[in-house]
This record gives sequence, structure tokens and C-alpha cells, in this order.
Amino acid sequence: MVRIFQTSWIRIFLSIFLLLFSTSIYSQNFFGKPFQHIHDEKCASSHLEQMQEEALGIYGSKDYFESWMSGKIEEISKKPSIQSRIQNERRVIPVVVHVIHNGTNIGEGANIPLSQITSQINSLNEDFRRQNPDQNLTPVEFSTVAADANIEFVLAKVDPNGLPTSGIVRVQGSKSTYSPNDAALISSISAWPPEDYLNIWVVPINQPFIGYATFPVSDLPGLNFSPSPRELDGVTIDYRYFGSGGSAVSGSRGRTATHEVGHFLGLRHIWGDPNASQDGCSVDDFVQDTPNQDTPNNNCRINNPRFSCESRDMTENYMDFTPDACMNLFTQGQVGRMNVVLEFSPRRGSLINNFATVDPVVPNLDLSIDEIINPQDLICSNTSVPQVEVINRGSEIINTTRIQLIFGGSILETRNFNLNLSLGESTILSFNPINIPGNGQTLFEARILEVNGTVDDNLENNALTSRPVLQPEISLPYSLNLSEANNDWLVRNPDNSFTWENISLPISGQNQNVLWIRHYEYDALGQQDFFISPSINLNNFPNAQLTFNMAHSPYDAVGISDFLYVAVSTDCGNTFDIINAPYNKDSNLLQTTSPQQNEFIPTSNNQFRREILNLSQFSEFDNIRIAFITQNGYGNNIFIKDIEILPEEIFNYRIDLNELVSPGPIHDGSQTTEIVQITNTGNLPIESFVLQRRTNNGGLQSFVARGEQLAEGESTTVEIPNSLVATGVSRSQYNLLFPNFDQNPGNESELIRFTEKNENEIRAPWRQNFNLSINLQPWSSINTISNSNSWTAIPIQSENQNNVVVLEGNNSNQMNWLGSPVFDLSISRQASVFYSIAASNQSQSTIFKVMASEDGGVTYSELERMVGNEINTTGSGVINPNNRTEFRREFINLNEFSGQGKDKIRIAFVVENGDSSNDPVYIDDIELYLSSNPEPIDPGLGNTVIFPNPAREVFNIAFNFATYESVNIQIISSAGAVVQDIDYPNTLNQTYSFSTDLFSKGVFIVKITSNSITETRKLIIH
Repeated sequence: MVRIFQTSWIRIFLSIFLLLFSTSIYSQNFFGKPFQHIHDEKCASSHLEQMQEEALGIYGSKDYFESWMSGKIEEISKKPSIQSRIQNERRVIPVVVHVIHNGTNIGEGANIPLSQITSQINSLNEDFRRQNPDQNLTPVEFSTVAADANIEFVLAKVDPNGLPTSGIVRVQGSKSTYSPNDAALISSISAWPPEDYLNIWVVPINQPFIGYATFPVSDLPGLNFSPSPRELDGVTIDYRYFGSGGSAVSGSRGRTATHEVGHFLGLRHIWGDPNASQDGCSVDDFVQDTPNQDTPNNNCRINNPRFSCESRDMTENYMDFTPDACMNLFTQGQVGRMNVVLEFSPRRGSLINNFATVDPVVPNLDLSIDEIINPQDLICSNTSVPQVEVINRGSEIINTTRIQLIFGGSILETRNFNLNLSLGESTILSFNPINIPGNGQTLFEARILEVNGTVDDNLENNALTSRPVLQPEISLPYSLNLSEANNDWLVRNPDNSFTWENISLPISGQNQNVLWIRHYEYDALGQQDFFISPSINLNNFPNAQLTFNMAHSPYDAVGISDFLYVAVSTDCGNTFDIINAPYNKDSNLLQTTSPQQNEFIPTSNNQFRREILNLSQFSEFDNIRIAFITQNGYGNNIFIKDIEILPEEIFNYRIDLNELVSPGPIHDGSQTTEIVQITNTGNLPIESFVLQRRTNNGGLQSFVARGEQLAEGESTTVEIPNSLVATGVSRSQYNLLFPNFDQNPGNESELIRFTEKNENEIRAPWRQNFNLSINLQPWSSINTISNSNSWTAIPIQSENQNNVVVLEGNNSNQMNWLGSPVFDLSISRQASVFYSIAASNQSQSTIFKVMASEDGGVTYSELERMVGNEINTTGSGVINPNNRTEFRREFINLNEFSGQGKDKIRIAFVVENGDSSNDPVYIDDIELYLSSNPEPIDPGLGNTVIFPNPAREVFNIAFNFATYESVNIQIISSAGAVVQDIDYPNTLNQTYSFSTDLFSKGVFIVKITSNSITETRKLIIH
């Protein structure tokens, strides 16, 4: 058993990545009131925060961020210098507006006019500086906390290339409308570096959304590792709610952007976004001067204030959902949060008053060499056609230039070019082919000599250099001898500090060559170091595999994380796509031994883990290079050894999710955990993985697990906190990812199960013939695999309109459960159940089981199993449920589920692994007895019988009523004396036993009275 609460096979070591907000994500709509912009559940920022949290894990979570926020607020309060600067410095943020349209002309539809963009910038400035014309509408009780944020916005004046810009980018998009799930697509169409610009995307958004924004994260070390949130960073607004005029709806005053920029700067919805199970008044927005409120307000409340949580709602706050005309303030507490974000949060503080807020100084004449396209530092051939890219960064049109190439100090070529480049335009210039030795010792330089027949005004960008290296091609299979690594592999050390080195270490009693980088001593945060392979031709190896052994002990401190990437270059090794690197691990995923604050030096092979990278996605390339790239995060040393490139995929990490062990398919909800069974189906031992869970339509929860090794072919169980709380049917989706933190595609495993929470109880004993209604209640029926057709009650032909339960269409890989309510067997030391089954033509793979639970369905035990022909009750032909001779009566002993403490019993009938050709299976006349007699005496419905009679040691009185009845039994002597007078409530099918020791020998009269019978019987005792 694997528990996250204790050390056993696996330990879940990170918090659950919960979806923190659920009520405001998918329900925002514009309800069309004339001349009014309705903020009715339209902000999808909570959805973006969920995506951010799923990407960053606990570091992107609400709890983590708010803990950081409270600490920084206190820090600012203790530093008057920061307070003074915040209050007195004019803080300006550069904005780039990406207008993503559908190909219409400017001013039509989503291609909004300049006037609409200008109105939005003006609205932002008025709202954040509290210069909005409607500030006089702030209620008196809130006016004392209304605040000027001292934040202004300006359309960017300089683009990422340092060139003048309008701050507006117009691009035709790839879709007609977009949703929050398209955030990555939108940013891929057009985005500027979020460290330097507030990206605002104006797009046509699917209803019910009209805007969303990314939340900031804290500045703790190790939080800048995930590319996804950075790529999405910014604000997205539907074009109809951006600014006013133009294509905006008539009621828009630009406050959708005010609301979303508030999120971007760290503000939450004023009602706190409680989830469905929370009391709204108990959930906060973490701002002291905004009153708690239970829900968002969608209507204007200026003349009709709303009170909740024992105070007036601040419906005028920009972070509520009221119409634009009714919003008019941020509070001092909200401004305090924005101050923290702008002071400390990554990609926020760097926006303030940066270069993009100032008009650029543009030289008259400025031609720059932006890139040496050929030859770069790594080359694929000794012959190269030199190419450089030049760009006009000056105000004058450039017509001519003279450029010189120098190699090893000797001039290779000087060439004049005719150009026609305006400001910001670029072109690629080519030269005569050259031969390059490729030893990496000779410097190549391209230099601008003249521009328009004179000297360039800016000489600083007139030259670039490269140092070409031609590496040999390696053959597969390949094994790197680290003692000779520098002969073929290249080390790139951009900061000339610590980098990859060879070292010999005593490991498991043997000296071994390993590659390492000393991150423990490395002070340059974020620096990357490269270890680059020779050329590899994968054309003949469609399933090649890179494998190596790696060891890392993370530095034991929150937020500290180093990174290791394995990236592939397809341009001779000059560029490596680190963002999309197929191997991309932080310290949590790199960890092979316990974190420590001492310097880590491995001493045992057990501290290394085999890492795998399948190269099939690069099989079309005849010249790739592989790079091991580290990124320093103030952490600990990283070690690599046994680097091999194999011609085919030999090693495989995989864990399969087998089954949801607990709770059972039909349960009472009393479980505290969910338990899934897993099996190692790969060919390597596994000691870690990521387990994700989504319950119904809730948020994705992720658990990181590590522990002792699970060998190939072995199985175990994993236990996580319970999420199945809703009554009725729930859908649980489990995904097991990254076995041993392996990131190769195709090793994921998914398990979807449907369960039903049924808290119904029934008195014991009981009888269920399903005759009262075709509704199975209080019983339950569920197909645990697909939640499709399962057991149902159908009428049969009879005078009494009887029903029978049937399972039809029993396809393969389906599990169909019919479960009873919970009943109490603590009142009896014996119990049994009888049922009637009819079936024919069941495939040999079909399994019929009877299951029982003593904990309300949290766990089950198997009591009976029939397979294939054992299930059939007739030799051939289709079952006729009207013919009772085709049913077989079955008996199940429940003694082990009876007695003290057995008060939450449930039974279930299960058919699984059937076949589409199977005939139906019928069940009827299920009856629970408080005895374990496989052949009970049946007096007939509505009757009673005394046996044995005459009696010697014991006599019994058996009953069979249609419903529960209260029974009185009097035993009267021959002299007329009543010697026994006992009441038996809730009698159904019980047999009551009496010892003859309580009576003298002779003849007695037994008088039996109930609601339906009054009988007098003679009893003889010998």
C-alpha cells in the first residue's frame, strides 16, 4: 500500500496542484442589456491561473503565491525608501497591443481602429491613477480606502529590435474565434518579450468569455524555469470589450481591461472565488480593506446596495463583475498588492519605466550586422557560402554598403552591395564560397566599412564574429569514452566560469570517469553551459535512443532548482531549441538521492539513474547534434556518465494503471483515500512518477511520487486523498506520467472509472424482487468503464406484474455492477443471501462474481466466481425470463460479514469481460436471511410453520411475509398458563428458535399474531 501520509514504497512529496477556482471560470456571459457592459461571469483569469499552476506546480499555486505576497507586503512596510519611491516615482508600463483579426480592413470587426485602442489606454490611465470621471460615484464608506495606484500605461515606443514602433501589431489569426484554451496559440501568433512589454491581445473570444489575464508568480529562486507561463504572460480581451467606440459594444468603457490588468498585477476577484463546497463568506481576496462578499455582483448597485457577509458589498470595485458604468475604484490594499508585484515579481518589475517607454534616439545613418548566417560556430562542411543579415536602424534610406570578410586575420573578400532599406528593413547578403579548416582556432569576422559611401554613425553594431568548428560524424551504436571526450565533443561556456568537466571518482569501489558541473559553487544564476556531441546521421535509424546515467542531489531549500536539458540541433549545432527540449528537468525531476545542503559527490552507482531520450522524432535528419545543457539555479552538482547512442530503443520506462481498488464502484462515501493499482510494465526498475487525477469536471490534481524501486513486472498500490464526495455517479480520470521522470512520449497510462456514491440503507433481513418499480432504487447499477448500459429492471409476463433485473449488451472490457444498499449484520452471528440467476450462451471470457463489503463499499471481497459455461443455466437457446425453470437458485454464506462491528455491509453482483455476442443475464428474487442454512424451511408466502414438531431439544418457528411485520408469539400450557409472550418486530423471513429446556414436557398451544395472520398451533415437547 502506498500512502502519501507516510514513508512506504512511494512518497508524494509535492502538494496537490489543485484547481483553486471553479465558480468563475466557465460561466461568464454578456446578457445583452442595452447600453450596458455586463460583467456576468466572463473573466477567465482563474482558468489561466489553473493552467499556470499545472505548468509550474506548487510554485505557481495560490497558496504559495499568497504566502510570498504577505511576506513582501511586510517587507515593504519596513523599508521607507521603497515606500517613498513607490509613492513619488511615476511608474509607466509599455503596452503592445496585438490586434489579431480575421482579415478585415482596419476599423472593421476585430481589426479595431486606432481610436478604440487609444481610448483603452486612456481608460487604463484614468482608472489606475484614480482620475476616472466617475470617481464621485464611489460610496462614502469606501471613499476613504479608494486609491491612486500611481501606474500609467503607454503604447510601446521601441520594439524588441530597438526600432521605433507604434506599439500596435496587426496580424491575421488562424481561427475565427478563440477560447482561453487557445492562449498558447494566440501568443504564438504574435508576442513580444514579457519582461519588457505588457502584451495585450485583442481577439474575438468565444462566449461566455470576454477577457482573461495571467497571474504573476513570486521571485523566489527557481521560478523562472517553465517556458509556458512566460509565453502566455499578458492580458487577452475580446475586441468588443476593449476600450470604447469603434467595434466596441455601446456599454463598454474599457474596464474589462482594467479588471484583467488588475489580475496581471496580482489582484484576485473581490469575492475570493470559492469553490462549490465553500461558503463564499469564508473565502478572501487577501485584501484587508475590501469587504468579504459571498458571490460576484452582475448588476449595478449604486442605488440599491447589496449586503452579504454582514457588510455592504464593494460592487464599485474593478475586481467585481458589475457593469462598466458602475465600477470606479481600487483600494489601498489592492494597490499594496500591485506594489509588491511591480517591486518583486518576475516579468513585472522590469516593465516599469524601461527603454520601451521612451522615444528612441534614431541615428541618421546606422546599418548593423544582426547575424552571421554562415559560417556559424559549428559547421557541417569545410566549404561555406558566407551570409550575413543586415538591418537599417537609421532614419535615412540606405542605398549602398561595403562589407569586408576576414578569416584568421586575412582579408577574404571586400564587396559592395546596392540596397534600398528603409528604417527597420533587413536583407541577407551573400559572398563567394570559402574553405574553412574547421578546427575552431580561426576567427571569422564580417565588418561594415561604408554606408552610403561614408562612415556609419553607429560603429558599435558594424561587426560580428564566429569561430567555426567542424566535428566528425559518429557511428551507431556509440559509447562515449569520457577520458577522450574533448577530442570530439565541444564544451560551450558563455560566461567563462564553471562548466562541464571530466573527473575520476571512486564510485561503488571503482574509479569511474564522469562528467560534472559544479553548480554548488556556481554563483551565476541562470547561466547555461553546453556539452555538444559530434554530428549524428539518423536517416537509417528510425528508433535511435540516447541513454546515460545521471546523479543529482538537489540543494535542500525551497525554491532552489537547477536544470538539465538535452536538446537537439538540426543546424550543425548552432542553435538548440531549449524551450521545446525533449529532455527538460528541474531539480525535482533530476533528484536521484535525498536533498542536502552539503556539496553532493556521488559514491555509489545506486545514486545514479538511467535516463532515456528516444530520438525517433529526428530520424529524418542526416546531421543532428545533441547537447547536454545545464542552467544554474544556485543548487548542487550534476553528474553524468555512461553516455550511449543506440541504433534502436532498448530501454523503456512504463507503468500501467490497472484498476481503482478503492473506493469500490458502489460505495457510501466514507472513504478518506482513493487507491489505484499500478504495474511496472517496462524493462527498468522505477522509483518515481507523476500521478494526475481529475474528478468529474473539476481541476487537475497532480501528485509527485517517489520511493523504493518497483522492479519490472511487479505491482503495488498508490493511495491519494479522497475526492469522491458527490452523491450519485462520479467520473474519475487517472493519468500516470513520467515513470522515473522519463519524458519520452508514449509511456503515459490512463484509467477512467465511474463510481456511485449510494448512502441508502436497508433493514436486515431483506428481500428484493424489484417488483415495485423498474427503478432500481435503493439499489444501484453502474458500468464502471463507460457509465453506459448496465443492469436494468424490466417487466415480465405474469399476473402480478413482476419485474426482473437484466444485463444486456455485455461487451468486452466492461464491468457491470448491481449493488445493494448498506445493511447491518451486527445483530446476527449468521447470515446468508439467496438469489436466482438465468443465463445462456455466455462466452468463455465472461466472469460473474458476487462481491461483499463490510465498510459500505469502500473495499470489496469476492465471495463467488463463475466463468463461461459455469454461468449458463440452460444448455442452449435464449433465456425466457418468464419461465422460472430456467433460473437457478444460488446460496452465499455471509457469516464472515456478520457479528459485532459488521454494521456497514453491502453486496454486489458483477459481470465483466463479456462479449458482444453474449445473451442477457437475469437476476431475481434476492433474499437476505439472518441464518446460514443453505436449505431454509419455507412456510410459503404469508405463512408460518413450527418445526420439528414434536420437538426434543429445540423447536423453530419460521415466517415468510411479503413485508416487515410485528409478530407476537405466545406459548400457552395445557393448563392455560402463558409461559412465553414475546414480540418480534420487523419480521420478514426469520426463523426464531426456542430451547425446550424452558418448558416442561407435554402439549402446548402456540398463538401467533401479526398484521396479516392470527394462528393457533399445537406444539408437542418430548
